[in-house]
Amino acid sequence: MQDRWKVSVRLASFLALALVLQSIRLVVPLPGPVNMFFIGSLLNAVMILSIWQTRSYRACIIGLILPMGAFLQGQLPLVFLIPVIGLGNACFMAWVYRFRRSRAALFAGPLVKAGILYGGTNIVLAIVALPDVVGQTLSFMMSWPQIVTGCVGIVLAGIVWRRL
Repeated sequence: MQDRWKVSVRLASFLALALVLQSIRLVVPLPGPVNMFFIGSLLNAVMILSIWQTRSYRACIIGLILPMGAFLQGQLPLVFLIPVIGLGNACFMAWVYRFRRSRAALFAGPLVKAGILYGGTNIVLAIVALPDVVGQTLSFMMSWPQIVTGCVGIVLAGIVWRRL
């Protein structure tokens, strides 16, 4: 019982930290690409640290909640992208937990996440009619930038983890 309590408190703390970091874009006006790479890398690091620290797949809940926060902040134009991004985040977190001891396999996690996000976004875009510019922007955001932010997040989480 005591361990479940500790895990729950840690998960709540990591969720709060992730939501605060996600809200930086509301306070500090950064250009779009800087915003995406900076905040995305920080959020990936927090998601990774949460699952490494708690050693619980329940930490994937954080990855499922973050897209709702992004939608409420106006960062996602379509509500249909919430489950796509949530699935990508949860799979990414499960991957980096499962392969945390293998560096080569660990860095394949961002590829998995980018594949899920890119494929899922294109499916949503095929169903929902959006202007071409918006669709292309969303498609771009869910492609290789996710690999970059995922890899940077892994490196940042590794640095913090060694300091803990």
